[in-house]
Amino acid sequence: MMLNIPANDHGALYVLEYTGPAQEVLSDQTILQMVGPVVLNIDFVDLIAPEQRVQVTLPDLIRQGYDLPLTDEQASILRALDGQVLLVMSRAFGGQAQDIELPPTTRLVMLLRDQSVINATDKLVSDGAAGNINGPQAAKPKKSEARMSGMVATIALLVMFALVGLMVWVGR
Repeated sequence: MMLNIPANDHGALYVLEYTGPAQEVLSDQTILQMVGPVVLNIDFVDLIAPEQRVQVTLPDLIRQGYDLPLTDEQASILRALDGQVLLVMSRAFGGQAQDIELPPTTRLVMLLRDQSVINATDKLVSDGAAGNINGPQAAKPKKSEARMSGMVATIALLVMFALVGLMVWVGR
């Protein structure tokens, strides 16, 4: 089976079932045996053994771990898998377009995509949105009590600094 990965694929999870000899550790050699000669970043690939799916089912793992919704039909297909399951996120392909010829022991079970919806906001129609600001110019704000107190304290500190400096200079 040929698996076509488009360039800059985003938000996809490829669910592959491997029915060959059981693999213990996910490595480049394991990927070569399971998927064929393909360059994958194994940081974005998970190998799920059948005994791991006893505690957490595969549909629950995908819903909770990958935050992808599943239909009841998809969940039943995933529960029926017998072999090792390879979950490959689209980021594993590094944004490169690839055509992968899967070995006979590996099959694509399903492709799940993030169905995020982007809502476009209404256009701003006011003159201010275009950068035109008409109207009275804002008056300079009145100096607050706190600001005035701060200014007085700063001047007092500067005068004290000058007096101490004068006393040290005269005292030498």
